[in-house]
Amino acid sequence: MPKNTFMNRFVMPVVPVLLLAIIGYTGYFGSREIDHYTLHQVVAAVTGTLYFVAIAFGTLYVFTSSQMRGATLGESILASFITPFIWMTKEVLVLLESHPFIECLYWYVSPLHIWLVIFMAIEMGAASLFVRKKKMKRGEEAGGKMMPILVVTGGLVIFVLMYAWGKGENLYVIFLEGYRLFFGSGV
Repeated sequence: MPKNTFMNRFVMPVVPVLLLAIIGYTGYFGSREIDHYTLHQVVAAVTGTLYFVAIAFGTLYVFTSSQMRGATLGESILASFITPFIWMTKEVLVLLESHPFIECLYWYVSPLHIWLVIFMAIEMGAASLFVRKKKMKRGEEAGGKMMPILVVTGGLVIFVLMYAWGKGENLYVIFLEGYRLFFGSGV
């Protein structure tokens, strides 16, 4: 079976999720211009939810779709990170209004971004199991299932422990202490 093109196995899985995120972002922040209160609330709720789903759960679709199209593991992981990385970068760029560029880069390691990356790892592990099952049904060769199970289990444990440890506040305090260590007390 010939290998799919890069466009088909990498770009095409990313496009729907990225478009959903762009539509969600535009609708959510554009809804401020709607004068009718109820319509504003409905548009904001729907598009805000689309935006959240694209960023938080888009990895499930992108990873699964790229794997089913014959992408390598590395390609699938990279493709899965595109939309969340664009979101993180947008958040970092917003800080340029009040902080120097080098300080803004530190925001990439914020607890929220760390949680998202761990959640994405959990999604990729779960997607790997789904793809494995689907390929086995088709009679295709499927990779092992132990590593995805370890990724899902380990990710869940880390994710829960990070939140359970002071409801995430302790992690945020460490993040702030790191900021103070590198940049002083800030603005």
